Amino acid sequence: MTILLTTPNGTVGRHPTDALRDREDVRHLVRSASAAAALGPVRGEVVYGDATDAAAVRAAVAGVDRLCLAHPFTEDQAAVETALGLAALDAGARRIVKLGARPFTGSGTAPDAVTGAHDAVVERLSAAGAPELTVLRPDRFLQNFLPSAADIAGGTPADPAGPGARGYVDARDIAAVAAAELLAERPVGGHLDLSGPQALTLAELAGVFGAALGRPVRYADIPLDDAWRAGLLGRGMTPGVVEGLYGLYANYRREGVAGLGDGVRRVLGRPPLPAARFAAEVLVPAASRTRAVFENHRGRTPPRT
Repeated sequence: MTILLTTPNGTVGRHPTDALRDREDVRHLVRSASAAAALGPVRGEVVYGDATDAAAVRAAVAGVDRLCLAHPFTEDQAAVETALGLAALDAGARRIVKLGARPFTGSGTAPDAVTGAHDAVVERLSAAGAPELTVLRPDRFLQNFLPSAADIAGGTPADPAGPGARGYVDARDIAAVAAAELLAERPVGGHLDLSGPQALTLAELAGVFGAALGRPVRYADIPLDDAWRAGLLGRGMTPGVVEGLYGLYANYRREGVAGLGDGVRRVLGRPPLPAARFAAEVLVPAASRTRAVFENHRGRTPPRT
C-alpha cells in the first residue's frame, strides 16, 4: 500500500508525519523546499505540489491506496479537498481518512462555513462511493492555543468562544486515531467524534494551564464585534475566512455545553489525553521558547530553568 499525507506540517498533520516518518510506504505532499525541510528526515517519498493544481494532485495520488485528507480553512477548502479526494479515488485509492469537524447540536446554533465546508467534502466523497471512509470530527484543538502561549504565560489571554464548556482535544490524539485508521487492516470507519475526557469552560481550562505554568491564568471573554474582525483582517486573513470564523465562534457561544466524543477510546482502546498533560508537555515548553526568544531579542539570555 501507499499512504498519502496532505498538510504534513499542519497543526494535526505534523503528528501523523511523526508517527509514520519511518515507513517507506508513506508519501508526503508539500508545496516547497522549505516545507520539505520542515518535515525533517522521512523514509518515505516527498512530492512537491500545490493542492489547488490539478496536474500536481494527479501526480501526488498516482498509485495511492490510502489518503489522509486535511486542509486548513480557506474560502476554497471544500473545492480543494473534494478535488484531492476524487482524484485519489479515480487513481484507485480505497481508503480515505478525512479530518472534519464536530457538528453543533445545541439549540440556536446555525450553519457556519467552517463546519459546512467539511460536510460538503464528506457528502461528495460518500456520493462518489469511497469504499472506506473515516471522518474524524474533533472538538476545538488544544494546540490552537499555542499561538497565544505568551499571553497565557502572562496570565492575560483572551478568547471569543464564550462561557460554554467544550471537550478540548489534544491534536496528538487526533493524529493517533488518524494513523491507526490509515494502518488498520479493518478500520473502525464512519464518523468518529473526538474530544478530551471532560468538558471544560475557558475559565477551567485557564486554571489547568495556570497550574502547569505555576502562575494564575484568567481568560478574558472578548466580543465578536467589528474590532475582533479588524484584528483578524490586520493579520492578513481574507474577509471570507473572517466571516467563516465568526460563524464558528458564534456557534461555540450558542451551544453551551458540548457533548463528549468516544472516538479515541473506540479506535485506540484508551481514554483521551487530558488538558493537563497537554499543558505540561506542550504548552509549558512553548511558553518557555517564547520567553527565550523575547529575552534574546532584548539582548539578554534568560536564566536556565
